[in-house]
Amino acid sequence: MAWNLPSLPAVGSIATVANWATKVIDSLRYLKGLDGVPTIESGLTIDNTDGDERLLLPLLSTAECSTVLNAEGEVAFDEQTHQMKAYDGTAVRAIISEADVDDTPVNGATTDPVSSNWAYDYANIITTAGDLRYCTSAGVDTRLGVGTIGHILSVAAGGTTPEWRAETARTNKLQVETRALDAANGDVAYTGYGFQPTSLIAFSAYGGQLASIGVADVNLSEQCLAKNAAAAGWTEHAALIYMYNATPAGASAVLKTLDADGFTLTWTKGTNVALTVNITVLAMR
Repeated sequence: MAWNLPSLPAVGSIATVANWATKVIDSLRYLKGLDGVPTIESGLTIDNTDGDERLLLPLLSTAECSTVLNAEGEVAFDEQTHQMKAYDGTAVRAIISEADVDDTPVNGATTDPVSSNWAYDYANIITTAGDLRYCTSAGVDTRLGVGTIGHILSVAAGGTTPEWRAETARTNKLQVETRALDAANGDVAYTGYGFQPTSLIAFSAYGGQLASIGVADVNLSEQCLAKNAAAAGWTEHAALIYMYNATPAGASAVLKTLDADGFTLTWTKGTNVALTVNITVLAMR
């Protein structure tokens, strides 16, 4: 049976059971949903058929939702944004679904809520008590596992990632290097120290005479005193090593990097003298 528009009996007619069944009883059963899917003229559909019950809201445009929904509790479906809209007594609000949830971290979204799944993923980067979170690149996090008792937090070789370093690894090493004064300009790596130094002291000598004393630190700041035979004294230079030859011109080296197993110096040769000098380096961490 279906909706049968009720009407008043004509004047003088007799109201029979059949008339009431047609005009009233059938329509009441329909409104209750016993004999079909009730559809309101506005577009609201209520389907209580066993197994596929549903409620079909009126389909409105975004503009219509903003105009029509103006009393608390009113609900419609925005067919443009594909969202349910409801008036909460102050304004029309969108009722969100999982399709409206943003799960991308730090992407500038301003209208969609952030999913708790992202927060879960973020929190689960760290997995063990004592873990530390650090950034490997913009927006990318990873974990540094807890260190061993007595270790200290430091910066790994390359200067971009943290690491745990044993306190007992704070050490030093004395090593003798050599340099030919007529060797070509450029970088030279010195290895074999067994750790990444944080500071250097360098003594250079040739011909049994001390030529220069220099120091450098983790910031690559450096200074040295060089024996100048021509000036009969010592002069200061912004370098780790500076060696005068028979003439005032000299070969010099500045600290370029402190490396995982030593350091790298950038050399500039002076006069072309075929002479090899000894450099005693005290590397410390």
